[in-house]
Parts: sequence; structure tokens; C-alpha cells
Amino acid sequence: MGYEKKLRAFEAPSNEFRPMYYFDFPALDDDARAEKIKAAVVTCEKAGCGTLIPRLAAGTELPDMDAINLLREMYTVLLTAAQSKGLKVGFYLDRVFEETVIGMMDDIGETALHARTLEYKEHYCREGEALDRRLHEEPLLSLVAYSEAYGEVIDLRPFIKDGKLIWQVPQGNWVVREYFAKEEPDCRRTNYLSYEISYTYIRTVFGLFAEVFAPFIGNTLTTLAYAEIGFHGMNRRDWDATFNKIFKGRYGFDPAPYYPALFGYMGKDTAHYRAMLMTVRASMLEQGVLRALKDFATVSGLTLFGTLTEPKLTACSFTVGDAMLTSIPSPTALFDKAYLYGTNSVKIMAGTAYSFDLPRVGGEFFRDYPSTDSVSLYKDTMNAFARGVNDAAFHLPQELKESSDFGDFTSRVQAMLRGGRHVADIALLYPIYDLHSRVTLYVSPTACFEYPETSTSTNYMTLINAISFYAGHDLTVLHPTVLSERCRTEGGVLYLDNKENRESFRIMVLPAAEMISLANLRLLKKFYDEGGKILATGVLPTMAFEYDEKGQNDAEVCRLAREIFGEEATDKRVMRRYCHNKNEAGGEAIFLYFNATAVTGIHMVKSSTVNSALNTFAIPFDIYIPGMQRFEGTGALNAIYPEFHTVGLDRSFPDGGMVNHIHKASDESDVFYFANTTDVAYNHHVLLRGAHTVTECNPHTGAITVPKSKLISYLGEVYTYLRLNLPARESVFFLTTPRDTKGEEMTEIDSISRLESHHASLMSEF
Repeated sequence: MGYEKKLRAFEAPSNEFRPMYYFDFPALDDDARAEKIKAAVVTCEKAGCGTLIPRLAAGTELPDMDAINLLREMYTVLLTAAQSKGLKVGFYLDRVFEETVIGMMDDIGETALHARTLEYKEHYCREGEALDRRLHEEPLLSLVAYSEAYGEVIDLRPFIKDGKLIWQVPQGNWVVREYFAKEEPDCRRTNYLSYEISYTYIRTVFGLFAEVFAPFIGNTLTTLAYAEIGFHGMNRRDWDATFNKIFKGRYGFDPAPYYPALFGYMGKDTAHYRAMLMTVRASMLEQGVLRALKDFATVSGLTLFGTLTEPKLTACSFTVGDAMLTSIPSPTALFDKAYLYGTNSVKIMAGTAYSFDLPRVGGEFFRDYPSTDSVSLYKDTMNAFARGVNDAAFHLPQELKESSDFGDFTSRVQAMLRGGRHVADIALLYPIYDLHSRVTLYVSPTACFEYPETSTSTNYMTLINAISFYAGHDLTVLHPTVLSERCRTEGGVLYLDNKENRESFRIMVLPAAEMISLANLRLLKKFYDEGGKILATGVLPTMAFEYDEKGQNDAEVCRLAREIFGEEATDKRVMRRYCHNKNEAGGEAIFLYFNATAVTGIHMVKSSTVNSALNTFAIPFDIYIPGMQRFEGTGALNAIYPEFHTVGLDRSFPDGGMVNHIHKASDESDVFYFANTTDVAYNHHVLLRGAHTVTECNPHTGAITVPKSKLISYLGEVYTYLRLNLPARESVFFLTTPRDTKGEEMTEIDSISRLESHHASLMSEF
């Protein structure tokens, strides 16, 4: 979208850019339900929103066709009222529909939709014992004898005769384990790991309303919404009987003998086995319900919008598998329960959109917030927008329903942030294979929500926040498959070669990870050899995700890490503050040892240390905000909710928030968005790389002005120098077009310290 179109969209946002509005349907037995639904439509319009997404009221049940018919009537009222006002409607796949469909199928004796969990039976054996044991009736996934002391495993399937295990126990202490996917007792969940079952479930639910929806699909009914997708079985042990077939098709060998790695140690290659097993499990969720949702929405002419089950995603493999791949159908961050709780998820969701060339980054806001002061709500929204969100949906509290101010603000921001290429100089590798390798399943009678346990070296989110909140730089999170398949390196620059979202990076950041894709590391070695800059923290990789029995790939990972980061960095007997390796082409690799511990117990590198390392590379960054309040990360945003709330970690931020920014570029214009969610005004300068003619757009008021600007030369690059006068808890856009530099005088500055010394004289010109 060019400059003029951006300005027009900003001045008068169409429904395309207006946020969505979640509201609760009235109870089915409420005699005033039609009037309340019509009132919700009026509220949506009054609040400046463009789409209504109705949820069923808490406790709603659909026990029979009479209840479903009442709900059909409610949808008819909603769709008709929304159409009359030019608003859109989304259909929300409420959990009660899942229970209803499964109940209907159960009534006719059909249980194929039921979810299953991975179970095992075990028998402790003594040496010389002659086993003659009847096996479980469920389809067998694995039958092994397992030595806990040595991690040795014997595949016992050759000893099965007529449904029994006939086996003479050899020398040693052995446990016989039989693994199978068991249907959950009193199941009310669909098997999300099966595409066919998931698609049948979605189609069946939608079919209940087919006659009502038909006249509105594509014009008024435009969205299919979902929430809480993830592994939800007991202890998150969701499984499916087709697992072994899928695994063998992907890796070429039978996984049955390696099932013990899911629950404990089974030798030196345990991490390799787990990584492969969990990668396949994650792919089943991705290729199961998520692909079914995407395909059904596409066939029905609907847009998909939904969230995964865990907003922070620091230990995603346990909860949602591979959070980036799983969110491809609708990369949507979730802010729920409290101010700032969910901020971490935005960079992962934005990274998904940028990596896989998707136009929208969703955000679901204010779900289950116990406190809804408008200041915090604006702050959360601005934080999310400045980290990548451009497609918002709100659970609006009463104070934001009284006028269209909040909706208009959101619409202006989304009009600006839609489209264009994301611009960042730093890429960070998503350490998903290492996360997969650390997951251990368990069996426990726990019935409450089970929070995942995060490894003490899993620092990718604290590292992202150090770069964003302290160093003041934006970054793109790259998935390993994207780094291998969509990226290339040339002349010390790493290019993301998407059709629309084309990016170029001068710095690659590796969070702590023992396991990495060998293909990724080979590309990064080429990047370094050609002059690229690499920053690694905490732990260097020693294992290749691409497993081979002889360990040759692991050996190559160790060799490449040594060649990139140097002998001392890869010698575990050496402990320093950092290691800095260079080559003749200008390539640099810095390894930072852990030097702090987050409030969550996670090892981390201090934000100030990360900032110093980035400055060492002497890269002319895209944006500088020298006067920003810097947040020294504590890991607060990684905490699970009870801890986050009880300890008051949302109050650990200096001045109540942070300064964020994002840059989107097109061939005709650039958009820079700055958000100040602190309680202190920012009145200082900013530097935008490149020569820009600047228009300032205030999304809170709609005001458009032309600020003064000056060109300077910094680190060999031309920058546009501006005063940024940003009040507390406000944000602003700079919409720019290319500027002719002919005849302009420039102040030449070669360091941040000199820039600060020139600040007073430069600011006096404004």
C-alpha cells in the first residue's frame, strides 16, 4: 500500500481494519435474548469494532435438538442485525460443541471421534522368569524390555504369540513395558491428532447451522474462530495409533523400540530419540486439527482466527508441539488473565507470519482479565502492536464500550501496519529441536491445568526481550525449516527470500541449545565465513537434529561450532565472561556465558551484556532510540500465571512498561511505529536509517502533522534524525517516503557517544 492509500486508510479506516469483538450470547432460556443480541450489535458498532464473535455463556449445554434450535434462532438474529449495519460475524467453535457432537455420536454407539492418550502397562521381571502374559486389547504401539540402570532396550514384539508375550527373562533387572493409545474414559474431547477425525468434527458442528449460515457466508459470516488448541489430555499425553506409521514415513525406521525415551532415560542417544518423537507428535497436531480448520475455512470461504493454549510458549513442545508450525493457519498471540501476561507470545507469532510469508499477525486481548483499567488495556494493546500484531480481537470491558475511541485507535494502527515487509537487522533461531529433545512425559492423577516445566537453559524468550526492551532493536524469529529452505547468505548478509516478506539480516542470534539442525549450522558457517555476525548465549550446540547412529552429524556440529566460535568457547573446561572470534572477511562470532538467573530459575545473560555484544558488531541498526527507558530482563514475562500474579511480576517493570517499535516497508513508503507504555514521557531524538520525508500520524487522535527532520551520517549510513516527543502511555507513526539527499549537508558521526555529544546542538535546530 502506497503513501496516499496509507494516509486515506488511516484517516477513515474501513471495516477491513476494524477490530473484532468477542461477546457472550445470552442464556438459551433468557426471554430477552433477541433484544440482548441486537444490543450487542449496537455496542460493537458504537465501540468502533467491525466483526462480532459470539461465545456461548458459561455453563451453556446443548443436550438436545431443542437447545440447538434455540441457538440457531440466536444466530439468525445476530446475522440479520449485523448485516443491516454492515458488520461481520465470526462463528466460534465453542468447547460445548465438541461435547455435543461427541455425545450425539456416543448415542448411536460411534466412538471414532474420541481422543486418545499414550498409556503403558509395566511388569517388573526377575532374572530367569518365564513370562506368559496376555497383552492389552488396544492396538500395540511398542513392547519392550527396558533396563533402567543401563538404558538398554530389547524389542519384544518377536516374542508375541496368540496375543501373549512369551519370553524368558535374561540376566539383569528388566521392566517390560507395553505402550498403546487408549481411549480416554468418559471422553468429551476430539482426537486433534487425526486430520480426518478433526475435519469430521468441524464439519458436523458447522452442519448443525448450515441452513442458517448459508445466506450469510462470505458476506456477513466471514470468520471461523477457535481457541485453546493444544495437547489437553491427562498429563498432555495425547496420542494416536497412526504415530508409528507417520514416524517411519518421515525417518525411515520403526520408532517402537524407542518409546521409553518419552518417559525417561534410555542411553546416550535419548535426546535424539525424544527430538524425533516429539517432532512427529507436534506435526500430528499441526497436520491434524490445525490443517483441518484451515482447509474447512478455505472451502467455506471463511477467514481463520484462533489461539493456541499457552500464551507464553517458553516450553511449547509440551503444550502445543511446535508453536510456530502449529500457528501457521492463524498466528495469533493471546493476552489473558493480566496486564503483560502473554507479551512473550507476540514475537513467536509475528515470527511465524514473517517466516512463512503470512500477511496477518493476530492478537486476542483481555480474556479473563480480573482488572480492566483502561490504562493497562491501552498499554497491552500498544505493546502487542509494536511487537507485530495487526489483526486484533477484544473481550471489551465496559469502559471501552462507551465510545469508539479505542476502536478507532486500533483501526488506525491496523490500517498502518497491514501489508509491507518487516524490517529488522537481527534474526533469532527458534530452538524448537532442543525444546523437543527436553520433553519428558509422565503419568500422574493430576486433574488441574498442568503447566509445563521449562529447562533451566531455555533462554530464548529472555534473550528476545533483552534485545527488544533493553537494546532497543527489533528482530525476526526464524523457524529452522525456514532458515534451511527460504534463506540464503551472501556477502555477510542473511536473506529471507519470501515473495512478500523479504528481509535481510546482518546479525544471527542463537539462544542456548544443545541441539540444532546441521543444515542450519552449515548455512550459518557460510554466513560467518562471508562476514556475517553471530551472537550465541549460554550453551553452544553439540548435537545435530539429523540423527545418525555413528554420530558423524554430531561430530560435524561440534566441529562447525568450534570453527565459528573458537576453541575456547567450545572447551567446557574454560569459563570466561565471553569469547570473541573473528575472520579475515569481517565475520564475527561472540559467545556469552550465562551470568544471571531469572526469577523463574532460568539461566540467562544480562540484558546489558547482550546490548554490549550487539554494539561490538558496529552494525548501523535500522532504528536508534537513545533516550529510551531500558528494562533489564528478570524473566518475569516467562512466569506461569499463579507466580506472575502472586509475586506481582507485572509490577516489576520500570515505570510500568517499556518502549517498543516496529518498521514495515513497501516499495513506495515506510511505516515506523513507536509505542511508549511507560508512565514517563519520551522527549528525545530517534534515528531512522535512510533518507526519509516524514509525516507524523497520531493513532489516538487521528491528527496528521509534518515534523522537522535532519539528515546525518552515522557509521557510514545516512539517517533521518527526528525529535520524538511521545507522552506517557501513547504511540505514534512516522509515515515516510524516499527523500532526495542532493544538496543536503550532513553531520558525520561515528559513534553513539559522539552522537550524544551532538544531541544538544542537533535538537536546537528543531
